[in-house]
Amino acid sequence: MGLFDYKSADGKALYSDAIALTLYAYTPTGQPLPATGWAPVAATALGYQGKVGAQGTFFGEKDGFTSAEAEVLGKYDAAGKLVGIGVAFRGTGGLGYSDTFGDMKNNLLAAIGPSDYASNYAKNAFDNLLKAVAAFAIANGIAAKDVLISGHSLGGLGVNSVAELSASNWGGFFKDANYIAFASPTQSSTGNNVLNIGYENDPVFRVLDGTTFSTASMGKHDKPHDSTTDNIVNFNDNYASTAQNLVPFSIVNPLSWSAHSSLGYADGLNRVIDSKFYNLTGKDSTIIVSNLEASSRGKTWVEDLGRSGEPHTGSTFIIGTDSNDWLKGGAGNDFLEGRAGDDRFRDDGGFNILLGGQGYNTFELQKPLQNFSFANDGDGTLYVRDAYGGISMTRDIGALVSKESGSWWGSKEITWGVTAKGLTNGNELTQYNHSLSGDGYGNALHATADGDWLFGLGGDDRLISDKGHVTFVGGAGNDVMTAVGGGNTFLFSGAFGFDAINGYQGGDKLVFMGVEGAGQGYDYKQHVAQTGGDTVLKIGDFAVTLIGVGVTNLSDSAFVFA
Repeated sequence: MGLFDYKSADGKALYSDAIALTLYAYTPTGQPLPATGWAPVAATALGYQGKVGAQGTFFGEKDGFTSAEAEVLGKYDAAGKLVGIGVAFRGTGGLGYSDTFGDMKNNLLAAIGPSDYASNYAKNAFDNLLKAVAAFAIANGIAAKDVLISGHSLGGLGVNSVAELSASNWGGFFKDANYIAFASPTQSSTGNNVLNIGYENDPVFRVLDGTTFSTASMGKHDKPHDSTTDNIVNFNDNYASTAQNLVPFSIVNPLSWSAHSSLGYADGLNRVIDSKFYNLTGKDSTIIVSNLEASSRGKTWVEDLGRSGEPHTGSTFIIGTDSNDWLKGGAGNDFLEGRAGDDRFRDDGGFNILLGGQGYNTFELQKPLQNFSFANDGDGTLYVRDAYGGISMTRDIGALVSKESGSWWGSKEITWGVTAKGLTNGNELTQYNHSLSGDGYGNALHATADGDWLFGLGGDDRLISDKGHVTFVGGAGNDVMTAVGGGNTFLFSGAFGFDAINGYQGGDKLVFMGVEGAGQGYDYKQHVAQTGGDTVLKIGDFAVTLIGVGVTNLSDSAFVFA
């Protein structure tokens, strides 16, 4: 599972090719090819007779569409064999392009011109070229599934247009091609054969409802569609600015267009696809991508401000840059990734995963240290539990900052170094919660006090407790956990394996954090089965068996999915 999964499990590769081809379509002259294995296909190889630029760019064929441009490239394996074809439509160019005003006219006609203008755009602009590409593909043994059609902005409109027309034009060859569009103002109505990728605060993206202009097109227009990513935010300076957001969000507001550039798409979305959280995301996940100017990083909190879109639900993913970022989660369940740089993190509660990345990173607690408890698994993860039971799993955090009472009515911030023994401030040491940790092999760990943490880490472990309020973290491997006292927490994350719990009681809590296929909103009732006297819970690709517990003894309040 992943944000760009589309038609196959190899969504990352398709996305990577699509964004590379899209950028190449904007700047082919003198630019390197989009990726290893790609090379332009010449007009002579296609048997094409239309207008072609010096660098091999194909121009629109019909009067009124001559400003349109496209690139056709072949993908070759290591032996030089043709294995795929890419068609990339250029979007609206800047003033340095040959016919920017022609592009602007096409955009306008797509919005308010003839009702079928947008749908028929690709046929009017590139009918003969697409016929030639289809014939070339067939002659070289290339199936439609090995053809990728991409583009940004007006180019994305072209992508959707080909998809709309594919079944009834060009011999039906393109019907099963791959279609990935960026920032397209239109969306194909032919189901989910197009993946329309866009930022919700990009006023061009989905400015039209399908291919229809309405009054909503002039303001907030973030309605969900089957083919679109619905909740990705380009956190740029415009989005962050309270003053700029006093101006109505609209396609006619030039400030809003800062979220539209093709380079901004590539930079932000490439960090999403490289994220350690990528496989936890889905097409409609809430993802906040920092694209702040360098001068704004390190002094602006990157967070979900809820601007320019429909209300967000579910877990929130916040992705930083390779600079010094400030990343802030909310009261829900958040996944924060700092990447490189000296980053600062905040969160307002819930169940969270914080990855500091390279650099010296700081987690600001925003409350007194006594409101939290801390456990270190001895393998690089620090667990921070708040007064309401929320848990943050953190890695690569060098310091915690608490807010303590100061003189009079003020407060002061205290910085605590994160060490193997505990949290340090000068000579003061705050010890971690008592815990026992295993290693990469099977271990038997016995809790010795109420409130213990048991970390199995790798291997098939046995975690045993006759105490109360114990936190069991089996880790990887197939673990067996035995609890006698009540009020326990069983925490599972990642590829946790196939685990069993003895002694589960109604007051215990089962917490699943960062498990592929089982994020916030996961309905355990759809994945639970009674097996004899036991209950088996399928959680993503893994499972937990509650020994001696019937399905009817489970309640929603016992589960957390983040």
